[in-house]
Amino acid sequence: MSTRTLPASVAARRARIAAVVAERAISSQEELGRVLADEGIQVTQATLSRDLDAIGAVKTSTAEGSTRYSVADQQEWDTSLPSGGSSDVARIVAETLLRAEAAQNIAVLHTPPGAAQYLAGHVDRSGLFDAVGTVAGDDTIIIVMRTAKDASALCATLLDLSEKG
Repeated sequence: MSTRTLPASVAARRARIAAVVAERAISSQEELGRVLADEGIQVTQATLSRDLDAIGAVKTSTAEGSTRYSVADQQEWDTSLPSGGSSDVARIVAETLLRAEAAQNIAVLHTPPGAAQYLAGHVDRSGLFDAVGTVAGDDTIIIVMRTAKDASALCATLLDLSEKG
């Protein structure tokens, strides 16, 4: 039985590259290539270069003086003190989240009518959590997490953000 979870498509590869860059301080294409290879994603340096360009990845300087790749939509999260781009998500959560409840490994979020997809999109792109998947309807969002603890932590974090927005 295969444990593969990513399709071998350009879109899936680029999404994974963006996620890796958001999750880790990647300083070179070679390092990124090794991380992807460890995950079973084989990519040439030329393709990796094109993928980084396509997702808008740029090298930025860190506070420590080193460099790393970052993507324009990438957010650095400190849930205790939202700042910069994360304050936008905190504001959106504050404006749209009506209720958040964990049911086993599923986080169920409620919004006003018409706001679920808007909130789900921002939460998905935030890098705040590692979900298996997110489904948004008109006023309800279902986020499947890996464990019940992860679902509870996500709900708590979103509720905290909603109070700080």
